[in-house]
Amino acid sequence: MLVYERISVVVSLILIGLALYFVLAFPAETATFTIFGSPLTLTSPQQWLVAVLLGGLAMAGADAVMRIHPNLPTRRISVMATFWMLPGLLVVLATQTLGLAPNPIAWAIGLIGVGVLLWLTLIAEFWQAAAAGHKEYRWAYIWQQLMGYTMALLFFIIIYRTRSRSAISATSIMLVSGMIALALLRQRRSIAKTWLFAAIVSLSLGQVTWALNYWRISALTAGLLLLLIFYVLVGLAQQQLLGKLSRRALWEFGSVALVALLVIFRFT
Repeated sequence: MLVYERISVVVSLILIGLALYFVLAFPAETATFTIFGSPLTLTSPQQWLVAVLLGGLAMAGADAVMRIHPNLPTRRISVMATFWMLPGLLVVLATQTLGLAPNPIAWAIGLIGVGVLLWLTLIAEFWQAAAAGHKEYRWAYIWQQLMGYTMALLFFIIIYRTRSRSAISATSIMLVSGMIALALLRQRRSIAKTWLFAAIVSLSLGQVTWALNYWRISALTAGLLLLLIFYVLVGLAQQQLLGKLSRRALWEFGSVALVALLVIFRFT
């Protein structure tokens, strides 16, 4: 099928780009700029630029894959953009985690793993564009949710671990949470509300991050707290988009949040 061929081409290009990202020697430079009156320093700006470009390449590949879907009712940018987020963020996440491999063999295995995850994510996005009754839709939905929340947790931990100023950390978490929320909340029939709720989730996570930066907790604890808040907000937004938000749903999410909070503070 054409879709499998196109996905394979996209994944191959991304893996080549990731390999070059870790093989090339970037100059050890720093860039200093000012945000909200505070000086900030960015190490290896060229390396960050390449990471962003690789993420953009993955997004372009996802767009190319989705545009050949025969049953996609609309190809408006507001709808198509929701399919870009998970593949793009997965590649950016790979640039930040593959370098932690203890040896070349582990790194190569990790690179192959990224390729497999990217391939599965792209095919899941393609299948999820079909009607809800399609036989692969449920599997695609579960995979999308699993990848979305897993990547959210990893990004939250990585960003908070840098201990950057709120202008950087809160803004980064706002961006990541908003992008993932767009993918998880995607409703083609109410795409405007999808963007609205994703923006609300994004702003909420940014405010929470700003507060957590004044609290001396570990990166794992902060990441889990942010994930919990993200899960509750996205879950409530999903219920609202589906017209199923009720008092019972509020109680269920509240109970889950309370139990999760107790577990987080007890074991982290």
